[in-house]
Amino acid sequence: MKDMTKGNIFKILIMFSLPLILSGILQQLYTIVDSVIVGNVVGEDSLAAIGATNGITFLIPNLLMGFTTGVSILVSNYYGGDKKEFIPKITASFVITLTLIFTIVSGVCGVFTEKIAYLLNTPSNIMALTVSYLRILFLGVPFLTVYNIYSALFRGIGDSRNPFIAIVIAAITNVVLDLIFVINFHMGVSGAAIATITAQCFSAVYLVIVAIIKYKLLHFKLSFKSVNSNMLKAGFSLGLPVALQSSIVSFGSLLLQNIMNGFGSNVVAGITTAYKVDSLSLLPVINVSSALSTFTAQNVGAKNRERVEMGFKAGAMIILPVSILTALIVVLGGSSFLYMFGVSDEVCYIGKTFLYTCSIFYIVFALHNLFVGFLQGTGSVVITAASNVISLFVRLTLSYMFASVFGFRIIAYSEIISWIVGAIIVFIYYKKKTWLKRLEVNELK
Repeated sequence: MKDMTKGNIFKILIMFSLPLILSGILQQLYTIVDSVIVGNVVGEDSLAAIGATNGITFLIPNLLMGFTTGVSILVSNYYGGDKKEFIPKITASFVITLTLIFTIVSGVCGVFTEKIAYLLNTPSNIMALTVSYLRILFLGVPFLTVYNIYSALFRGIGDSRNPFIAIVIAAITNVVLDLIFVINFHMGVSGAAIATITAQCFSAVYLVIVAIIKYKLLHFKLSFKSVNSNMLKAGFSLGLPVALQSSIVSFGSLLLQNIMNGFGSNVVAGITTAYKVDSLSLLPVINVSSALSTFTAQNVGAKNRERVEMGFKAGAMIILPVSILTALIVVLGGSSFLYMFGVSDEVCYIGKTFLYTCSIFYIVFALHNLFVGFLQGTGSVVITAASNVISLFVRLTLSYMFASVFGFRIIAYSEIISWIVGAIIVFIYYKKKTWLKRLEVNELK
């Protein structure tokens, strides 16, 4: 556990961010491994089938991250405010409630998999493969839920190392099983999906075991009587705006996936493959933002305004240079990264065009995430959610209006403009200092 209310701020953010960054990179890598192995061993149609599911496979994790953001902020507040006796109640309430909810979601999605694939406007030549891949992935949702809850709890008490170890376990499991199922057993996209959900299971089990052995703060009795309505209310008040924003953004991604799928399987393969590289490149920025959120929340709990403001400045000194460095890496190595997936020259050209266009504006994405991480840590979750929803509306509007004018390039253009809009919104809110009121009135009960 790490108390962030004292000590060198720059060092704390760096040391807390590094495991988060490495966790995120490994998490992305083990999904990328699916695509690399499938693309090289099975072919572009199977690669496109995995890519065609991106909208729905991002929806559930994004919802989970929304709810667990509230959990992490709440735990950080109580931990920083030295009110640790409330943390077991938070743990029990959210582990039981969210696991039950998302297990039901898993079952419903499994029943309606074919209709979901149809609504995504999946090209007919990859429909069967897409359905097969999705149906298996839905089985892993309960494990994914447990992993996300415990990862949020660990972050809240300042432990980013064990979530990193959990991802290492998942990544190794996924790679080994991919090689066995896809290459040796010739199971195609189904084998890749089985490898993924098994990896998710292992990472979830690891965190639960660590919580039981190492952290008494996270112990609870597995009973509905352990669910505390006040803790749920407090956690959902912080997490629900983020979860709603995540669900709206993810639903928007489904609509964007619909546009993308309409361009044909080559564009689907090219853009979704580029998205994998893009997502990996942006992870350091996203995870520094997450670290800043935890740091800010703990110091809000401790009512240390000066340290909160110093944390923002330190976060900016880290996040902006990182965004410039990742942009350079993408520009210099874009084609090489894409060819790793076994794509054709045409598909590589489509993906490279998307990557090069977006990477120029990574610093805008970084600024947006800097303000979002800080404001979420102060509890200003409504404005951060609103900025993302408005940005999505702009992105969707531009995509539908100009798809016929710019073709597949509109996907990159609309995304860049959405980053700019989001950054402007949170910057204006930050400058108004409204978040200071939240710091002044924050009381832990």
